[in-house]
Amino acid sequence: ASRLIEHLHAKGVPICLATGSHRRHFELKTQRHGELFKLMHHIVLGDDPEVKKGKPAPDVFLAAARRFEGGPIDSEKILVFEDAPAGACAAKNAGMSVVMVPDPRLDSSHHAIADQVLSSLMDFNPSEWGLPAFESA
Repeated sequence: ASRLIEHLHAKGVPICLATGSHRRHFELKTQRHGELFKLMHHIVLGDDPEVKKGKPAPDVFLAAARRFEGGPIDSEKILVFEDAPAGACAAKNAGMSVVMVPDPRLDSSHHAIADQVLSSLMDFNPSEWGLPAFESA
């Protein structure tokens, strides 16, 4: 994830995090990754006042889309990375594209909602989505 986040940030692609986790849990889970999260334009948590319903409702993703600099971003222009079926459904319910990187133990019947399914973020090719390509090694 750090490779992708650092790359998108360096290329000026606006990125944010939309999670169902509430602040206390989010802070516990991310306490060792503060530098990475500073690269995000914004973060929307599950206990945000704009998030009335949790995933698979689209609330958290729609709130995130509204907070980018310069005003709301059209949902059709947003690419979401998800690991869970409820999150993938929430993104699709918001009208967004979804790249799913599920736990390998997840039944593959849950993959159908996603626009692309990868076994690892290392397999993600930004140029397939109209994003700046990774630099050659």
